[in-house]
Amino acid sequence: MYRTESDGLVFYQFESFDSNLVNHAIYTRLGGVSEGHFSALNLGGTNGDNPEHVRENHIKLFKNFGMPFKSRFDVWQVHGDTIHFADSPRPETQKHQPGDGIFTQNPDVTLIMRFADCVPLIIHDPVKKVVGLVHAGWQGTLIEVGAAAINAAVRKYGCDPATMRVGIGPSICGKCYQIGADVKAKFFKKWGDKAAEFINETTQGYYLDLWAANEWILRSAGIQYLEQSHLCTAENLHEWYSYRKEKGLTGRFAAAISLTPKGKHG
Repeated sequence: MYRTESDGLVFYQFESFDSNLVNHAIYTRLGGVSEGHFSALNLGGTNGDNPEHVRENHIKLFKNFGMPFKSRFDVWQVHGDTIHFADSPRPETQKHQPGDGIFTQNPDVTLIMRFADCVPLIIHDPVKKVVGLVHAGWQGTLIEVGAAAINAAVRKYGCDPATMRVGIGPSICGKCYQIGADVKAKFFKKWGDKAAEFINETTQGYYLDLWAANEWILRSAGIQYLEQSHLCTAENLHEWYSYRKEKGLTGRFAAAISLTPKGKHG
């Protein structure tokens, strides 16, 4: 991934995405106005931070991204597999719809999602001119939300997985993400012996590799062009929020994407 500092903010971009066709960025926690546990660019509005700080952080992000704040479309992320299609931005007065995948073909819409260990899946179809974001924690991974999103884009827009690009963004790595025996059992019940490829047993307990699991899910859905960030949120608290490492006292970073670059990232 490329790392860029701009106007006090720091963001990463996938090298395999064509900047002439798509504008995308995964913003670190650096450069915002939030304080304490939420320092500094916290985009999460339900974790106890000052709402005015959160709003100012959103405005700073959109200004940096080069799209108007009113262009945003986001959802209430609930660890499920509901996918939404945005033909227009979400009005600020409209409540968030529950969901964990969002797509658009409208270049006037900026998709945005929030993370703090869960896996961001960044999607671009250069043929059908579609962009998408997916939120995949262990629950979303278990129910294969990545595949659900790809299949939904195929049905809605006629996308071909063979030409779609997907990036697996910064999230907790397999060496840091310890799970309980109950979660391990859920994966083996759902995935059978395949689960053993992604769950490592050590003297300290069980560890789940969300990166490898989501790559397998996406490959199985037909994705050929895939880029891994290999950036662990728990190991890099200077740049990322980590719910697990910070024991829940933390903020949320954001991934944003839109078609047809209009800002400085193009």
